[in-house]
Amino acid sequence: MSDKTAKPAMPKGDLTGKQVNKYGFYLFTSSLAAMIQMTYLTIFMTDQLMIDPAVVATTLLVARIIDFVIGVICGGIIEKVRMPWGKYRSWLLVLRWVIVFAIVCSFFDTSGWPMAFRIGVSFIGYILLNVGMSFTTNAYYGLGPALAGANLTDRFRLSTRGAQFMCVAMLLTSALTIPLVTWLTPIVGGGFAYLIVAVIFAIPYIFGCQIVSNLCKECDPSGKAGHGGTPRSTVTLADMIKSVVQNKQLLVLFMAYTIYYVGLYIISGLGAYYFSYIVGDYMKMSYSMTIGTITGFAASLFIPKLGGKLGKKKSFVTALLIYGIAYAFVYFIGGNWILYMIIGAIGGGAVYLFSSFGANYFIDCGEYHLYKTGKDTRDIAISMYSVPMKIGMALGGAIATYGLSIIGYHYGIEITETFQNQFMILLSLIPAALVLIGALIMQAGYKITDKDAEFYAAENAKKAAGK
Repeated sequence: MSDKTAKPAMPKGDLTGKQVNKYGFYLFTSSLAAMIQMTYLTIFMTDQLMIDPAVVATTLLVARIIDFVIGVICGGIIEKVRMPWGKYRSWLLVLRWVIVFAIVCSFFDTSGWPMAFRIGVSFIGYILLNVGMSFTTNAYYGLGPALAGANLTDRFRLSTRGAQFMCVAMLLTSALTIPLVTWLTPIVGGGFAYLIVAVIFAIPYIFGCQIVSNLCKECDPSGKAGHGGTPRSTVTLADMIKSVVQNKQLLVLFMAYTIYYVGLYIISGLGAYYFSYIVGDYMKMSYSMTIGTITGFAASLFIPKLGGKLGKKKSFVTALLIYGIAYAFVYFIGGNWILYMIIGAIGGGAVYLFSSFGANYFIDCGEYHLYKTGKDTRDIAISMYSVPMKIGMALGGAIATYGLSIIGYHYGIEITETFQNQFMILLSLIPAALVLIGALIMQAGYKITDKDAEFYAAENAKKAAGK
């Protein structure tokens, strides 16, 4: 491919709007199920279960390391394991029940139990939820190319609608979680208030898995054939490792995404503490998240179109530059939650430039590697989509929680000027710098254009069809 600048003429989508909506609806339900743990587990453990922040940080770091290891290998496991309901659908149908159980463990009020039991139950809940989500997320994204085929327009439609559904889920959780917890706390206590709300948001996930499973019943490969119906090359464990190490484009993408997620999860891990202690009003977090999510949903309706015009690489780099610069300004605002909300809306809206492409970045790298080497490791490439997020959760969460311990946080702390300044550095300047580094890595190292991606997918489809 010699022309690196020309934009491809995208083919017309073949999927119906109903198919696209059903596929995207899964991300609505999975986001509802996961969002409570992602946003509130740390403050639940420190302020409801009364576990020391350093202990919480260590517990979650160990859990996230285990989750990361499984996240790396789960694509290979999905490739090898055969279950009776389809190569990908089986994981959704089985693990949805495990995930709901895990949410119960995560927010079960063990405050009256011995410390070891409090830590253990939270640890089990975190591991089961995130490991389960590793498999179901990879299975879900594996169904995308199977449903859309080599049609990049349909792949983009599926990922864009999924991003929009995720935004709606974030709107609901941000608007309702804290008010519901506040309302339920006098009735059932703070710990069980979180549990009830988490379970309410988890139940739709059961149906989301069933809907996408029914949708993809005919296109889910059995595992005996690849995308397109011809036998796959045998993929060994060595191939799995090499597919990541030797695929330079996947490595660049992986590093950029990982650094971005580390910054993102520092911010998300400290949000509840910012409103509880710097702003001094926990309820304002609900207002801020709700308004930010409303603006994010509005952005999700038109920003992806701009992203489609810019292309994947420019969209990624531009979004991270805006996000990083915006959050650098958070350092100067102190407890002004209105400015915090505005900055968050700007950064969050910019993210839709590239988030609507979703796993397509990693799918492109898989198609690239198959075209260049003849080894079909696309499932491994797709599995890498969730790994940067897991590393980001592990490192970003650890930086946030250990950082709290280092600057002297404890439940009910009296806020001093020194503490606030150190907290704002942790919340703002550190993640902003990381996000900007991610943008620089992507700009310097990523070479797959949208035209290249279309070419690789089409050529691989032709080979699979025996043409």
